[in-house]
Parts: sequence; C-alpha cells; structure tokens
Amino acid sequence: MGKHIVEKNYHRLDPVGQDDMCANCSTACKTSCSRKLAQSVGNDISYIIDEPTDKEVVIDRLYDVIIKDVDSIPCDLKNQKLVFDVNGKLIEGELKTPWRMDWIYSVISNFLSEDSHLSGTKSVRFNNPEEDDQIIVCDVVSYIHRK
Repeated sequence: MGKHIVEKNYHRLDPVGQDDMCANCSTACKTSCSRKLAQSVGNDISYIIDEPTDKEVVIDRLYDVIIKDVDSIPCDLKNQKLVFDVNGKLIEGELKTPWRMDWIYSVISNFLSEDSHLSGTKSVRFNNPEEDDQIIVCDVVSYIHRK
C-alpha cells in the first residue's frame, strides 16, 4: 500500500523505506512508497498519486479551464469550459463564439505546456497577443484522472 511518488528522470523503481525518502516527503504519511518514472504516466513533472487498486488503470493529469471573466471581448464566454492534457493539447470542449477566437486556445495551450501546479485551482489572466486590451480570466483546475 502507500503512495507512488512520480518524479522526473528518477530511475529507481524499487520500493523504498522511510529512511530513504520519507524524511523529505511533503505528504507526512510515513508509509512505504515506491518511485516510478514520470514518463510512464504521461508527464514529466513530479506529483503524487495514490496506488491504483486495479493494475490496468491509466492515470492522466488533466486541466479544466473555465472562463470566469472577460474584458474588451464583445461576446459572452463566461462559464465555458475546455479540458486540456498535461502537454497543453485540447481534449474536450469548444468555445461557443460568433467568430473564431483561436488566440484563446493558443495562449492557454502555451501556458499549460509549461505549467507545474500539481493540483487545485489557479486563477490565470490571458491577453490576446494581437490586441492587448482583450483579456480573459480563467480558473485552471489541475487534477489526476483515472480511466
């Protein structure tokens, strides 16, 4: 039992004891853990996941991006939701707008491809690179999804 610590470029896959790792562990669970390569769950950023009960479980880190406010944009985007993967690729959702607003997808994708917040919600402000007065404010929710 215990948790798995997923770390970037860590090559030790054997279970480790409290003396090797738990002293610096932020979870304070003090249980035996094992380390796995981050690439094996599709991510290159360290985070903690619970041990799956089913060995066939696929674990993804996803982002829900919910538009909370806009400025200088004449259409209603509030409460529209997009789902991105950890690399900033759009997985689900499409903005309902009277015209194309591809800059929104682009700035969100660029942000998420470099983001490292592991869980919870972060409020982020995005500007249109071509028209600096056009602004959207989004809640970016990072979470682990099991399939």
